[in-house]
Amino acid sequence: MGDFYYGLCCTFAGLLTLKMIFNRLIESKILRDNPARNLKRLSENERQFYVLTFDEEKKYLLACPQPLRHLEAMMLETGMRCGEVYRVRRQDVYLDKGYLQVVNGKTKSSVRRVHLSEKAKKVLNYRMDKFSGENLFPQGDKDWQKPADSLNRQHLLTINNLDFKFRLYDCRHTFATRAVENGVDLVVLASILGHSSLRMVMRYSHPSETFKANAIRRMEKAKIKIRAKAV
Repeated sequence: MGDFYYGLCCTFAGLLTLKMIFNRLIESKILRDNPARNLKRLSENERQFYVLTFDEEKKYLLACPQPLRHLEAMMLETGMRCGEVYRVRRQDVYLDKGYLQVVNGKTKSSVRRVHLSEKAKKVLNYRMDKFSGENLFPQGDKDWQKPADSLNRQHLLTINNLDFKFRLYDCRHTFATRAVENGVDLVVLASILGHSSLRMVMRYSHPSETFKANAIRRMEKAKIKIRAKAV
C-alpha cells in the first residue's frame, strides 16, 4: 500500500488530492487517521512537469467524459488555469470579438483578456447553447449550479484507463511549451498566462530536446549565410 500512496502523490493528482481522499475516508469512518498528514509539498523547483504530445492529447480528449473534455480543451487551447475555466460566466465571453475576460484572478496579472482559438470558440459556443444559467462550467454539468470546483476524480479515472501519468495542470504547461516552440515571445506569453514576471513563465515552458537541437541548427545555418554574404 505504501507504494500506491507514493505513486498517487508523485504521479497523478498530487499531495493535495491524496490528503483530500484520506480526509473523506476519515469522515466516512473508514480510516481513523490521515497517513499523508506529515507529507510536505515539493518546492516549485522540485515539481515534475509533463508536456503532452499531440497523439496523447487526442487519445485523452476522446476518452474524457464531460465536462472534463471541455475543461482540458480550454486549457490546451488558451493556457488558462483550471479555476479560471471553472469560473467562466456567460457575461465574460465575447465570441464575436474572439475573447473572454478573466474578471477574478489570484493576482492582478491574472485579470486579463484571453484570446480564443477556433476550437476554444466552439467549446464555449456549445456550452452557451447548452446552459441557460450564467455559469458555463456548472457543478455536475447541471444548469443553474454554482461553478465546478474540481474535476480531479474524472481526470484520475481517465488517465488510469489510458495508463497515462500527468496532472490536470500539465495542460497549462503543455500550452506554454507549444507557444514557445512556435516562436511566441516570452513577454507576450507571460501576459497570455496571466503572469507578472518572466521568471514565472519560464517555469511553465519546457521545450523538447528536439526543439532545442533544431534551434542550434537554425542558428548554424544563419551564421553560414552571413559568412557567405561576407565573402
